[in-house]
Amino acid sequence: MARFSMHYNYRFGGSNRYYGSGMPHGQYDSGLSAFVTDHLNKSRQQLILDMSNMRRKGEAIVRANSRVDTGRMKSMVTGTGDFGTDILKISFGWETLHPYYAPFQEFGTRTGIKPMMAVLTGYNTVLADLRSRLGGA
Repeated sequence: MARFSMHYNYRFGGSNRYYGSGMPHGQYDSGLSAFVTDHLNKSRQQLILDMSNMRRKGEAIVRANSRVDTGRMKSMVTGTGDFGTDILKISFGWETLHPYYAPFQEFGTRTGIKPMMAVLTGYNTVLADLRSRLGGA
């Protein structure tokens, strides 16, 4: 889980000004408050769009790297996105033990099944893409 914490402050008149309660205090605060709120809303919308696209990309990577015998593993790849709170979350892969043999294919066994690491590959790719979108390393 990733957590982003944002603190808003700016310098005006030689001192820091904070929006602790979200209420504007001076003649310039109303315009600045509207600008900051608009910018944060646009940034959140773009981040939600990017995360939704990355979830679909992760699902596609898992499907592409899955082993095919009957096609059941490919057809059961799923993903979710939760964007209703301050913490934005996405997930993709298989539901727990659905299909039952997915973990054995993903991680391998000591007795002959080689690990395919489809979800790990998707996770690493999606994480790198999201970090580059956010300007991180």
